[in-house]
Amino acid sequence: MKNGTLLPALLLAGLLALSPGAFAQSKAKPPVKAPAPAAAVAWRGRLVYAHSGDVNQYEFATKADRLLLQKGLEPFAAADGDIYYLNDAFPKGKYLIRKSNPSATQFRNVLDMSSENPDYKQALEDYSVIRGTGISAILSSLHDPRVSPDGKYLAVTVLGYQGQAFPTNCVAVFDRATGKLVKQFDNKYYGTWLPDGRLLMSGTYKVGSTDGGLYTSPQPGIFLTEADLTAPRRIDPELDDPAPYHATPSPDGRRVAFILNNHLWVMNLDGSGLQQLTAVDRDNIETYPSWSPDGKYVACWTYKTFEKSYFTAIAVVPAAAPAPVALTDQAPVWPRDPKGFRISGGAGQFSWR
Repeated sequence: MKNGTLLPALLLAGLLALSPGAFAQSKAKPPVKAPAPAAAVAWRGRLVYAHSGDVNQYEFATKADRLLLQKGLEPFAAADGDIYYLNDAFPKGKYLIRKSNPSATQFRNVLDMSSENPDYKQALEDYSVIRGTGISAILSSLHDPRVSPDGKYLAVTVLGYQGQAFPTNCVAVFDRATGKLVKQFDNKYYGTWLPDGRLLMSGTYKVGSTDGGLYTSPQPGIFLTEADLTAPRRIDPELDDPAPYHATPSPDGRRVAFILNNHLWVMNLDGSGLQQLTAVDRDNIETYPSWSPDGKYVACWTYKTFEKSYFTAIAVVPAAAPAPVALTDQAPVWPRDPKGFRISGGAGQFSWR
């Protein structure tokens, strides 16, 4: 499937239902103050998220929201505190994965699609704009970097392009020490790790899906590999149309949060216990779930919630809510800074640590 003419719809599945103008608005952090604050919720830890091409960190205890590092997208905070992110700087935006230490004082490249890695060397030569400059027209792109619990592997979603190193969309797994490609799962997206090293992935939309998805692979669903990255099998209860995406395991590996029909759902790892966590309120769109470290809450980006404005904000809902939570302006789900403003204006995967 040639994807050069397609938007990366599944990775930003909810957000790409928006018009270009609306999405541009979502990148800017709007001065929206919530109505009267609801009762305090004992959320703990920190959120590491992207905003306007940079990576921010929000502390629940102090409500401090500060710039952590520049030129970064789709951050993942590993268990050791290191932050892996998609480079957002010319000339290697979208095909260079970098990492920083927890304090963002030391940086290094982790995976470079234009490096001497033999999987990419020929592609660099074939698509070089000015040979010898390092500036290339590699049309594949990397997304959603996530490191395995043992630190051995890096999983990324690759949006492929015919004639290049990855001609199709896939989840690619690389050896962290060597940068060598060790596994490739075509037509899968958003690889996330269970604590025991198994890999969870989302499929795509079925042909003729009524939910408006741009991708037409007949492989919807949520898939789980064995610990040796073999034998991916479908674990959801045949959620075909609309299809689930952004599947993310709980910290104990027993439950999965995901997006279905633009809203947040959870289920047990065996596909039982299907439960909707967020409800429709003026056509909200939720994306990119992230579990709290204790597994009691799930955060997500939500879009089209605030009055009649069009931008994103992070919402937090209980993972065992007795009924779906309507993400209204008055709902007690919004992390706020000391002035009462929501954590807003961002996009992409984020981490709760």
